[in-house]
Amino acid sequence: MYRKQIRRKEAIKLIDSAKLQKISFKQDKFNLAEIVELENASILVLDNIPALIIFSNGKIIPHLQGLGRLTTCPVVVVDKGAVEHVVKGADVMMPGIVKHSEFRSGDPVAIVSEEYIAVAVGTALQDSSNISKEGKGKVVKNLHRPNDVFFKECLKFFRSLERENLE
Repeated sequence: MYRKQIRRKEAIKLIDSAKLQKISFKQDKFNLAEIVELENASILVLDNIPALIIFSNGKIIPHLQGLGRLTTCPVVVVDKGAVEHVVKGADVMMPGIVKHSEFRSGDPVAIVSEEYIAVAVGTALQDSSNISKEGKGKVVKNLHRPNDVFFKECLKFFRSLERENLE
């Protein structure tokens, strides 16, 4: 893992790509943009808040720590039984969905509990119009959850910032 500061123009290009993939931004102003490079993905950090995960295949999803603060995207609300599995990395199955916004296959989707706490982020495997109470099958592929590599690498990033500020 390494991090580097990027130019505003580069960050705006990534933000524009995210907007094309159905990710909205609550604000377009930021002072500092950095990229945290991982093995198969990068994390865009805006003003010390992880905003986006950019995969090597071009797919972009919001980072959990920036979701709601910097970014928004379509949502599925899952029941308590599903939450415990999703936070461990399970994909979202149709029977666990309580409510949802509109989305299409391939769109980024925030997975939230009934208390509206974000528990994971993934991509839709099918359109939201296919969701029904008695339906079966996977609806959202889980790509990012608490304590995964993206979450842990950002913790390392913040610890390194703290050390720099102490020096």
